[in-house]
Amino acid sequence: MRFQYSEIQHATANFSNENFLGEGGFGHVYKGKLQDGQIVAAKVRKEASTQGYSEFFSEVHVLSFARHRNIVMLMGYCCKENHNILVYEYICNKSLEWHLFSESADLLEWHNRRAIAIGIAKGLRFLHEECRGGPIIHRDLRPSNILLTHDFVPMLADFGLAKWKSGNESFHTRVLGTSGYLAPEYAEYGIVSVRTDVYAFGIVLFQLISGGMVRDENRRECQHILQWAEPLVERLALHELIDPRLGEAYDTYELYHLARAAFLCVRRDPEMRPAMGEVLRLLEVDNAHARELASQFIPHFTK
Repeated sequence: MRFQYSEIQHATANFSNENFLGEGGFGHVYKGKLQDGQIVAAKVRKEASTQGYSEFFSEVHVLSFARHRNIVMLMGYCCKENHNILVYEYICNKSLEWHLFSESADLLEWHNRRAIAIGIAKGLRFLHEECRGGPIIHRDLRPSNILLTHDFVPMLADFGLAKWKSGNESFHTRVLGTSGYLAPEYAEYGIVSVRTDVYAFGIVLFQLISGGMVRDENRRECQHILQWAEPLVERLALHELIDPRLGEAYDTYELYHLARAAFLCVRRDPEMRPAMGEVLRLLEVDNAHARELASQFIPHFTK
């Protein structure tokens, strides 16, 4: 839908401070209420943001085709002179980043963490394997770009850096995104493929498990989360990996599956990373196929 600027202006009470939700590289986000009562989130491009102009059209193009339970829905847009606005359905429960790291947030329980991991995987599987026209690569998957509904259903958001490919082959591009979540081949050589998202998903999985930031001042020399987490998984010392705030309130069996999937996703060689459909099977079930799949990547996980 193409909105009139006056509609968005009225819905957000002229972009008032009371309706301000947050700010990103693209611009400011405001809560609004349309005349039919629909609650929306309006993302307004900064006039000084040259990056935002290309992101605007990328997001409109991608989200016109990406309709899925775990992907935020783009309801429409507005273009008026220098005003470029994206209008989304409003997701009420903030971001995964807020729930994991904000001091004012309640502790995110284990069953919600596992459900969030599975929901993110389903959204990525749709983008990579099921979206008509070829795979969509998000390129900026991180907790702040994962919104949560009132019942903790994760919604992938912020598709400004997304790339649409006609096939599964990799390609070269300018390195954008967020430090700490960039796959090695992307950060070092600008090579992007669906496995770039798989790597970022592995980082997010480790954060869901541990409750830790990508770089945590409490870890030695503020080391990257993988420097700390991977050795624990290799030793199967998963009790040291789990968020200590959870105490004993987690399922050891489910923890094993999430840690195994995260370990596979962050392999340095992109060819060694599983596709998202395979990752989802690792997260959801324990059967002969999942065990056989894991043995292809980490033999000791099947011992």
